[in-house]
Amino acid sequence: MKILWIVCVLVLAGCTAAPARTVPRTPAASTTPVASPEESDLDDEEGTSDDSATTVLDVAVAGPEAAWAVGYAVSAEDEPSVGVLLRMDRDGWRVDQRLHERFPDAIDSIVSGVDADGPNQVWAVGDTGDLDEDSEEVRLPYALRWDGRRWRTFGPAQLPKVGALADVAVDGSRAFLIGRRGKGKRSVPVLVTWNGRRFGKQEAPRGGTFHAVDAGAGQVWIAGSSSSGRCADSRPAIWHSATPGSAPVEMRLPALGQGMLRHIWQNRPSDVWAVGERGTSGDCDEYGTGEPLILHWNGSSWTQVEPPRWKGSLYGVAAVGEDDVWVVGYEEDVTSEVTLLHYDGRRWKRKAGYTEGGSNVSGLARVDANLLLATGDR
Repeated sequence: MKILWIVCVLVLAGCTAAPARTVPRTPAASTTPVASPEESDLDDEEGTSDDSATTVLDVAVAGPEAAWAVGYAVSAEDEPSVGVLLRMDRDGWRVDQRLHERFPDAIDSIVSGVDADGPNQVWAVGDTGDLDEDSEEVRLPYALRWDGRRWRTFGPAQLPKVGALADVAVDGSRAFLIGRRGKGKRSVPVLVTWNGRRFGKQEAPRGGTFHAVDAGAGQVWIAGSSSSGRCADSRPAIWHSATPGSAPVEMRLPALGQGMLRHIWQNRPSDVWAVGERGTSGDCDEYGTGEPLILHWNGSSWTQVEPPRWKGSLYGVAAVGEDDVWVVGYEEDVTSEVTLLHYDGRRWKRKAGYTEGGSNVSGLARVDANLLLATGDR
């Protein structure tokens, strides 16, 4: 049985010191998985069986004692997925939303991204499955906005025309939702913007893929891949919007060859980190294994920061500063622990595994200098 896990990791000696402050309370020790919601709330769901599985895809910290995580649950093998949104407060984690309650006619649903800028500014995005007039399955995007009291749903009719939404970033009252319009080679990356009152939309040239977005201080950063339409020349790419309302522009990166970026994190406009893989591309070869890729922006240029040598890919990055950075990902032939690395400004150090059994990490968020939240399934 696959169970959801949310791991809190205490930053170890050698990391940058910071004043202690209140952090989200977790019902488990720093090296122990938190109790799975499917063992508590999800077991109360009618039709849930012992074969149920929950996968968490993203996590966001909303305040000193508040966090959100999103993903999907499957009641049994070959059953459709149901999007779930988890909330953590002083009492621990609980299931806050099940998407079949908001989309009762959907074939399936998934919540793929979440972000917060305070406890009253939280957004989540995903898509649902439906049938068109030809009885073919289509994906329909949606967005959820939390204002501190309730979730508001934005369906396809309220959103600018977009085929799917993959991630979201929040900067004050503004939100930035990334996705695509169209399918296959004819698809184009789309940035949907929310200015506090209404949506807008900006499209990038065909051939690119948006995977992750971050925002802050009026700037927006998007990580993904870019190509001429052929998998063979798919390469890591980053788009940047430097002022509110401006269209994101693809930035100049070092010559990296084939690859892609999966996550991006801004500490400030002159300290930005992006991670992924090089030597292969998950956009084209889902099971190919390349080398981990880490890039850093210092305010004027992107440089590659070399990690320890190993085969695999990085899925998450979280940092306090240039000398206190954590990355997490998948390492080929290592199925008994999470691959977690820390950077102290000079070199990377591996940290011990934090789960027992196989693991798959898909989200990482920094609470403060003393606490990380990592999410996935095992």
